[in-house]
Amino acid sequence: MAFPINALGFAVYDDGLFIHQAIQIGIGNWLGPYNNLTHAKGIIYSVFLALNHAVGLPLKFSEQVLYLAASLYFAVTVGSVYRSRGASTVTFVILAFFPVVWQSGAGGRVVREGLYVPLSLLLLTLGLRCGALAASAQAFGTPAEHLRQKWRLLLALGIVAGLFWLTREEGVWLLPAMLVFASYWLWQQRKSLRPVRPLLLFILLPVAAATLVVGTVNTVNYAYYGVFRNNDFRSGDFQEGYAALTRIRHDAPRPYVLFPADARKRAYAMSPAARELQPYLEGPGGEFWRKAGCEQTHTEPCPEILSGWFMWAFRDAVDDAGHYRDARSARTFYRRLAAEIDAGCKQRPNECGARRKTLVPPWKDHYALDTWNAARAVFRTLSTLGGVPPSIGLSEGPPLQMEIFDAVTNGPLAPLASDVAVKLPDGTPLVSPRDEARHALAHWLARVESAGLAIGLPIALASWALWLLSAVLLRRRLEAALVLATALVAAIATRVLLLAFLDATSIPSNYMLYLMPVAPMALALPLVVFWGVLRFVRPPRAPVAASST
Repeated sequence: MAFPINALGFAVYDDGLFIHQAIQIGIGNWLGPYNNLTHAKGIIYSVFLALNHAVGLPLKFSEQVLYLAASLYFAVTVGSVYRSRGASTVTFVILAFFPVVWQSGAGGRVVREGLYVPLSLLLLTLGLRCGALAASAQAFGTPAEHLRQKWRLLLALGIVAGLFWLTREEGVWLLPAMLVFASYWLWQQRKSLRPVRPLLLFILLPVAAATLVVGTVNTVNYAYYGVFRNNDFRSGDFQEGYAALTRIRHDAPRPYVLFPADARKRAYAMSPAARELQPYLEGPGGEFWRKAGCEQTHTEPCPEILSGWFMWAFRDAVDDAGHYRDARSARTFYRRLAAEIDAGCKQRPNECGARRKTLVPPWKDHYALDTWNAARAVFRTLSTLGGVPPSIGLSEGPPLQMEIFDAVTNGPLAPLASDVAVKLPDGTPLVSPRDEARHALAHWLARVESAGLAIGLPIALASWALWLLSAVLLRRRLEAALVLATALVAAIATRVLLLAFLDATSIPSNYMLYLMPVAPMALALPLVVFWGVLRFVRPPRAPVAASST
């Protein structure tokens, strides 16, 4: 609570959007009147904001309660793997003092990571308990017995997975880690695959629960807006329209540019729908997005809208053309645009690449090396936790926006720039000595955890590789501890590579805010590997049976 909310009233596509949708949900209007931002972000964080407002607790307090609960559950589960209370205690202490929440640009903002971080950790923990722990417990031998013992956990796993999927758009990054648990469970059950029904129920129960959660949101969206979806960026029509524009060839390809002036001219010639976007893209709207991307990336010269900002410019152009009056009109326009561009490309095949239906940029040969180089930089940021000390960022926005932020989040907000000069009559800054002491402690804890992770994470990854190789070569029984470590490595590697690819192809992504969901897992990995390797080298002795005499 010594690090108040960094309220950014101007961030209408992020912080401000969640606040707006929380207000609409709170007054019973679902997501509000339909526009180009209604389905641009996952809904669950806005629902969480509305519920937290009703409870009356400060937002950051509630976020940290959820994070500490998820951390405790994970730490207790780690202790169950090693049968050690000490392992639970140390893991919880390390995770509890997670320093990124004290960085104004990450933990201080009103963005989805405040909920997404505990959801990610909780999902991983439930996967471990349902897969690795169930399979390693001798009392639960067959799938039928596992199902009877774990059905509540399986339902919880599915519900959390559904909420996780509806919070951010890149939920696939945890899939490799979850597949590690599922593969381990199936391997342990390889001799008990019949009857098939309990096996299928064990696997399908969480899938059904997740589908029900996602389907419920889709159904409500259909009732309000006439489209069965939860996010435009996952919808086929938007992806078709976006991919149609980005398949048009460029005269002089440039990094981070997907739809330059020469490609736009070709699109306008091919498609009446594309010509409807021309006034916006060639006018003040396009210039706004060009400047936004160039200034944020410090790109010079920068004559075009960069790829990370083009998707928003594109949607704004469709809105400016009058096609976001309702969801079905927008859907129809994107389909018409894709069909017209595809027809034009058939007539002018030399001006287009292959037909696509994805938001991923067209592949270029240098992307592999660029992604590898970016991955090293992203990994350095993760291993140092960003290298950014705890801070309180100034809130920005007019007074009315600040009042709305304060009302919805239940405060407290960081001061505006106009308020930071407030001092006592003798010139002393108006800062609580208690908060000064907490800030000093936070700085010390952040330095300790960052320095420890910078050394411990690379060593842990190397030790995990040796541990896994030794287990295979020595034909040792695969234990839950090694499965847990492997799942953590899979989560870290997938998140780092995903952000590296985005950084190399689309938008600067070497940013601690985007690494927040995996940072607790990175903090836990050295501890998990240390205890695991220690047990591998010196396995615990089996209890000696009592003599019959």
